[in-house]
Amino acid sequence: MKIDVSRTKIIAVTLGDPEGIGPEIVQSSLRVYEPSCPILVIGEEKYLDYNHNYTRISSPDQITKAGLYLLSVPSDPAKKSDDPSFRYVRFAIDLALQKQIHGIVTAPVSKEKWLAAGIPYKGHTGLLAETANVKKHCMFFWSEELKVALYTIHIPLKEVFSHIEKTKLTGFVRFIDKELTRLFKKRFTFLMSGLNPHAGEGGIIGTEELEAIIPAIKELQSEMHIEGPFPPDTVFLKARDTKDSVVISLYHDQGLIGFKLLNFHSGVNMTLGLPYIRTSPDHGTAYEIAGKGIANPSSMLQSIQLAEYLVLNSSSAQ
Repeated sequence: MKIDVSRTKIIAVTLGDPEGIGPEIVQSSLRVYEPSCPILVIGEEKYLDYNHNYTRISSPDQITKAGLYLLSVPSDPAKKSDDPSFRYVRFAIDLALQKQIHGIVTAPVSKEKWLAAGIPYKGHTGLLAETANVKKHCMFFWSEELKVALYTIHIPLKEVFSHIEKTKLTGFVRFIDKELTRLFKKRFTFLMSGLNPHAGEGGIIGTEELEAIIPAIKELQSEMHIEGPFPPDTVFLKARDTKDSVVISLYHDQGLIGFKLLNFHSGVNMTLGLPYIRTSPDHGTAYEIAGKGIANPSSMLQSIQLAEYLVLNSSSAQ
């Protein structure tokens, strides 16, 4: 008997770059995880262990119950250039936008390979946001111990300063607060990082804190619990010791150095603002260890577990 895919929550897991550790960590995670909903692996069977217990299907409407399913997406011989990891995730996105699935977990891809194949995206985040046609989105990093939202993402460091504006900051934090409340059904404490060393030292080491960051915090304090700005070298210690807190990091490496130091094998990368759930491990393809059977699957496993929790428990996407 077929299930109603409009009512049953299905999560897709894309294999990522097959030359990296994606297929390995996906299989390692699914060997030890018993899902409460259907998990649909999207890739190609030739990159997987034939002894693994997948039910082969050609469409989500063939799913009948919770368990593991495999949907192969082979290459198109008519295309001169092709990247399998892009093909897998693009297929998953189409299913999500058609509401045939409700969450996507993406294994790591290579930005360089995408660009070499003529794919105009620097990774998953831009692709996901553009195809979903969302005006606002955010890279959010989750672990039990630490949570980080990135205010700016993949831009040169010298361009970050032009984005430090009160109106942009308040809009960003309001968006994060709304998304996290929708997804986790609770409110969080926000800890705003400073931009400059010592959070500007009262204007001695830069004025961005005085001119934009502190005024933004003051405006938001009547709407939510937000503190700061904290010096960038101590804000993560504060967050680690503050229950249900989120660091607002002003640029990519400011947020991810601290996060990955503490959570490299357990952190999850989420994309907020999409009409479906999306999670991913917080590491890359790791070509140097691919195929050796030594890749740590913990981040992938956490990504699948978090996706399932959010798909089954969060409010429907906007």
